Amino acid sequence: MSFTRLVTIVGFAGIIAALFALEFLARRPGSKIPTGGQWLGYIMRSRAGRVLVLLGWWWLGWHYFAR
Repeated sequence: MSFTRLVTIVGFAGIIAALFALEFLARRPGSKIPTGGQWLGYIMRSRAGRVLVLLGWWWLGWHYFAR
């Protein structure tokens, strides 16, 4: 395994771990941190937000699932 591949994997694992930690902190009683669902709901209120979410899903599918 090359060094750059290892750095990429560790970087993505770190981002995923940070998202899980943030969600855990947001779900504590009395927390002022919005959950992932609340954050996504806020973004999806506008048309531009819905387009950005659609483009994000398209990018994710194109780069990870298209083979």
